[in-house]
Amino acid sequence: MKRAIYGVAAVASLVASAVPAEARRWHRHHDDVDAGDVVAGAVLVGGIAAIANAISEGNREKQDAAVDACAGEAENRTGGRVADIGRVSKSKGYYTVEGRVEQGDGGPHQAFSCTVRNGTIYGFRTAEPAA
Repeated sequence: MKRAIYGVAAVASLVASAVPAEARRWHRHHDDVDAGDVVAGAVLVGGIAAIANAISEGNREKQDAAVDACAGEAENRTGGRVADIGRVSKSKGYYTVEGRVEQGDGGPHQAFSCTVRNGTIYGFRTAEPAA
């Protein structure tokens, strides 16, 4: 993924550096937008979109990893099975995952909250089972 970002950034940099030289050469003779300008603009916009997409995919992967880590921790600590994940939030690089664990005896669900950053669990809490 990083290679794709660097590749797109390199192409965008080359296009951006080539456009001003062309613009200077044609400045006095040609002030209209031509096909070269359109192509350069399209490549630049496409590069920016590719970078944004790669960043968004990276964030999604980190969020999924946080949910997996917290679900595993909840199951290990409570001895139950994760029934659902109610909420996932992110603040300052930390993901907070909230959910419920169902006990094996069919009893009430137990709520949990877990905080993760870079695969490391920094906090884990459980609440008393709801009646």
